[in-house]
Amino acid sequence: MADRHIEVRAPSEAEAAAFDAVPHYVFALPQEDVRAYSTQPVPLASAVRLGVYVDGKVATSYGWIPWQVRLNGRPTSIPGVTAVGTYPQFRRRGHLRMLMTRAMEVHRERNEPIVMLWASMGAIYQRFGYGRGSEAVHYNADPRYIGLREPFTWDGDVRLIDQTSEAERAIVERVYDEWVRPRNLVPIRDAARWTHLWWEGQWRGYHVAVAEDAAGHARGSIAYTTKEIFVPGEPEPDQQMEIRGFFALDLDARRALWQYVRAHDLVLRAKFQMMDPDDPIQDLLLEPRELRRFTGDAMWVRIVDVPRALEARPYSEAGALTLRVHDNLAPWNDTTWRFETDGDQTRVVEAAGATADLDLSINALASLLTGFRSATRIERAGMLSGDPDAVRRADAIFATAYAPHMPEGF
Repeated sequence: MADRHIEVRAPSEAEAAAFDAVPHYVFALPQEDVRAYSTQPVPLASAVRLGVYVDGKVATSYGWIPWQVRLNGRPTSIPGVTAVGTYPQFRRRGHLRMLMTRAMEVHRERNEPIVMLWASMGAIYQRFGYGRGSEAVHYNADPRYIGLREPFTWDGDVRLIDQTSEAERAIVERVYDEWVRPRNLVPIRDAARWTHLWWEGQWRGYHVAVAEDAAGHARGSIAYTTKEIFVPGEPEPDQQMEIRGFFALDLDARRALWQYVRAHDLVLRAKFQMMDPDDPIQDLLLEPRELRRFTGDAMWVRIVDVPRALEARPYSEAGALTLRVHDNLAPWNDTTWRFETDGDQTRVVEAAGATADLDLSINALASLLTGFRSATRIERAGMLSGDPDAVRRADAIFATAYAPHMPEGF
């Protein structure tokens, strides 16, 4: 086979459709989804794209959505990487590594020190320095058996909203904005994101309800679908409910929304998707095992630039550490760093040759940065080594007020 011309670059406007066809094929997207998303009124975001081109034809795609998330409460730029895929005939040729290497450089040039993604396979991304940054929590419950342990009455109301009304939408948006403020790794939704989510929810047939207290103040919201799963000869209930947005500002609102789900008497199965890992519902139910709780990996996080990444978030305690970080894809990270923080402000400088308190991979540092794993737990997994006192200090410094959580896909 003759030598081929291979280049890594952004697609031109004329090449956009061919570029988008790669992830459509790789992830087997239904044609109705492709058509719907191509005609939505407002695009989700101004996505950035890179591709591997072989003799002028796209072979591998990679894109990201610039957005802000709350990292231990602080607004931080952490783009969402998406649309990563390679046509089968071009696999096992190193194209993805070429693309990942160039993408790291571009992210650094754009001052994007951290990126994250939903992984189709964790094995793919771990070899490129991604570490587990959060987990996804799901329930698959029969509403008849998930009653609250203690009697509860709600002086307010849970009601469906009119999704065509801007005023009604604003109520839900305010709940989310207040809920997200102290959270961790949760996206901040700007106007374009909200427009997209409202469009997508209506296209997919989601209902949205709000929990309002006795004074009429919204304290929680829920988004869900219901559908009948008819089986001849089987008695009712025969409906399935899928919940994808469940945000409560206080315990009473959480209980009220939970009772609202249970009030759907014809629902046999309630599937709660992407629930908050900090959700206290297991401690509120009479029979918590009936939740049928399932957890899996969620965000995989890649630290692009160690000092800027570590300086991006607030910390739970003041302290100092010397970190030896290993990174075989981004050589600018592969050195020893001196980390000092007063909790709110942090300074990280290179300290090549200094004796390290902690020695860890860039993957492990990602799990530590988001608060997904403590230094002690990372050490027990063999992904970190260091002085016992330094490990304990790192536990205290990197602790987060809330577990990292991603409540939506991208």
